[in-house]
Amino acid sequence: MQKYTYITKVNETKVTLTINSATAVVPLYQVFTAGKLIGCLLKETQEQGPIWSGTTAFTQGLALELGDFIRRTDEFSH
Repeated sequence: MQKYTYITKVNETKVTLTINSATAVVPLYQVFTAGKLIGCLLKETQEQGPIWSGTTAFTQGLALELGDFIRRTDEFSH
C-alpha cells in the first residue's frame, strides 16, 4: 500500500499527516496524524477532473490542498 507524507501548519504548529492510498472500489484515502485516524479524503472523478472532499472538518479544510498533493505525487512517481 502506498503512503503519502504531508507536512502542514495548523494553528501555527507543524503537523505531519500520513495518507494511506485508496484500496477499495470507493477512492477513500485515510488520513492519520501521530498514528490516529483524523478523517478521510474522498476522490470523485468528474468530467472537469477530480473533486476532493473530506469526512471531517479538518480534512474538508485541506481536501483541495491534499488532493492536489496526491495528484502531483502520483504524476511524478509514474
